[in-house]
Order: sequence, then structure tokens, then C-alpha cells
Amino acid sequence: MQADAIRVDGCTITPETLDNWRRGRSGIQAEVGAFLASWWSNTPTLSLQTSGSTGRPKVLQATRAAMAASAAATCRAFQLQAGHTALLCLPMRYIAGQMMVVRALVGGLHLITTEPASTPLAGMRNPVDFAPMVPMQVVSTLAQPGGRRALERIGVLLLGGGFIDSGLEESLQRLRTQVYASYGMTETLSHIALRAVNGPRRSALYTPLPGIRLSLAPGGTLQVEASYLETGLLTTNDLAEITPDGSFRILGRADAVINSGGVKIQAEALEQELQQRTGLQVLALPMPHPVLGQCVALLWEGPAEAENTLRTACAELPRYHQPKQLHRCTLPRTGSGKPARAEASSLLARLTPA
Repeated sequence: MQADAIRVDGCTITPETLDNWRRGRSGIQAEVGAFLASWWSNTPTLSLQTSGSTGRPKVLQATRAAMAASAAATCRAFQLQAGHTALLCLPMRYIAGQMMVVRALVGGLHLITTEPASTPLAGMRNPVDFAPMVPMQVVSTLAQPGGRRALERIGVLLLGGGFIDSGLEESLQRLRTQVYASYGMTETLSHIALRAVNGPRRSALYTPLPGIRLSLAPGGTLQVEASYLETGLLTTNDLAEITPDGSFRILGRADAVINSGGVKIQAEALEQELQQRTGLQVLALPMPHPVLGQCVALLWEGPAEAENTLRTACAELPRYHQPKQLHRCTLPRTGSGKPARAEASSLLARLTPA
């Protein structure tokens, strides 16, 4: 099946039949129809919405050729072929959902849609070959009766858009499903690197897809170059280490560093450590300090009775890493489920006593 036709929920759609198929559609199907109308239009580029995880969301432009090249790279990486089934359970307003439609167009995949939700596999009984999900969806699915069996009806599960904590990663070791974590962003048109989360190829390092060239900027942030990216050399905000064989690990975001008395604290690493110790969702943020310049403040989400556990874990941290303030709240998140750090900083300012 070529890019002028796609199979969605058992219906074959072409540019000629799209309008008729869209009539009466709602929810995720209506959003797929709107995207296909843009894809098959005469506009030179498509608009992509960033998630706004570290700042204000913005709109980027990308060509169909670039998006198709990225989709083809994914199909090759996972050996997806025409007729394979792929699950779309992510919001269509972001790159992750849009690229699922492009992969179906380019690879001739049969797209199965379900409304984006915390438990998107509820009610599904048929197996699928390929399904991208965010970690929150997998955690929620595993917590449901029959959730593990539902996940094992997926051939390849691709996780992106959020941190995979150690508890979830260990739970995934018992799945028969092949699980991969992805690295990428809207600017790279979805993922440009993968790592196996379970199975014999399990690794803590990401491996770039063929054709992706990586380097480090002078400040230690990852730089990405790919033939299909119109931006040329893209400098990210992600601090990274690149090994001699070309694989890499992400250390955290450069804009999430807290400089406390000259000690540079990587907020995301601190969050991961506290989440692993307590099982709580936390956000570490910089707060002005009259002597240190900045200190750590912590927003956390969970039952009130868990505060003593969190305070004990914080007291065991190195001195400068210990939060000066803790605030229990509902953590701000983007529409794709990522921590909304800019919104969280505003919330912290409102919660901090004058």
C-alpha cells in the first residue's frame, strides 16, 4: 500500500474517499481524518506542536518528505512490513500520534485506533504488532486485572515521552513483549535512537538509528544531524555522554541544572533517585537563596501520609541536594503527560512564602 492510501480500523481510505469516511467520525478517528486531509493537501509543510515540557509550546514546520523519511527509518528498525498492525493510542496533536499515521502511510501498516487514555488496551482482545505508549499508560495498564496479558498481545512496545523508573523497568523484564525506549523530540520528527528495555539486548545506552550522526556541543549537550532534517545540525538541551561505539546516555537537561553554592545539581537525576527511594512522583526546581544563589525546592504528588518517607529520603541526600522546601500538590503536566517545568516553576513561586 502506497502513501496515497491507508487502512484505519478496517477501512481503506484514499484522498478520494477521505471526505466520505470523515462524516460522522469523532474523537481520535476525527483527528486522524483531519491529519490525513492536511497530509494530502497542497500545502508545502505540516505544522507540528511541541509539548511545552520545559517552556511555552511552539509550532514547528516540517515537510512530508522529512516525516516520511523518519517513518521509514522506524519501519526498518522494527522490521515492520505492509499488513502489520500498529496501535494509535497517543494524542494526534503531538508528533508521537502524527508519526503513527505517517508510518502506516509509508509502511502500509494497518492502523488500529483507540482513544488516548491511561489504560488504552482496555477492551482490546486482538494482538497488534507495534504499539508506542508513554510510561504512564504502561504503569496504569499493569495495575489493571489482566493488564500484563494485554501488554503481551503487543509484539513490540515502544516507550517514549517520559522517564522509565527502575520499578517499571524491572516489571517489564517479565514481559514476553519486546520493549524499547526511544529518544527524540518534535524537532527530530520523533525518535532518532532506541534502547532495548528487556530481553537479551537490554541496555542502559541508546543506539542511534542508521544515518543519524551525533556529537556533543561545547557545553556537553547532544547534537543531532540527519539527512532528512531541514534544520541541519540540531543542538538539543540534553546533556549526554557518547561512548566510543556511538551509543549514548542522557544525563539530564541543561536547563534543569540547579546551581547551589557552586554545586551543580541535575534536577532529573535527583528526581529519579527520590522516585526510586519513595515511589512518589516529584519535581526538583531551583529556588532563589540569599547565600547559595539557588537551592532545591521539591514539588511532590501522593498521599499526605507519605511525607515522612519523602523527608527521610531527602535527609539522606548530600547536603546541597537536600530540598529547602517541600510542597505537596498535583504536578503540572503537558498534554502528552510530561512534566511541565515552566508551569511548575510558576506554581512554586505561588506556593513559596514571601
